Amino acid sequence: MNEPSPETTFGGLPSQDPFQAAKASAMKAAEELRQAATQKASEIKAAAEAKAQQLRDVAGNVKESATQKAGEIKDVANEAWSEARERYQDVLSEAERFTREKPMQAVLTAFGVGLFVGLILRR
Repeated sequence: MNEPSPETTFGGLPSQDPFQAAKASAMKAAEELRQAATQKASEIKAAAEAKAQQLRDVAGNVKESATQKAGEIKDVANEAWSEARERYQDVLSEAERFTREKPMQAVLTAFGVGLFVGLILRR
């Protein structure tokens, strides 16, 4: 019978240095791991970009809403200011008219109001 030569292994396959086989296996595993890591990094990057875009959209909507609300508040404040100014002008003109028509009554009313406010502030 044929005896196995030193270059063949049990199954008749050529023998290989066990360190070279381990190195080749480790290199293959490292390459597979690198490819898996690259793929996973790409997936994470895509997910992060999608989330960032979603957050940008939400932030834009919030900014737009806040700007709109601020404009509405400004309009209401301007309207209230104008109304207060009109009321002040009306009261002032009414006081002037009253003072011109009834000067004695206006002076006595002013004295009474001043006395009343003085008594309240004194306590």
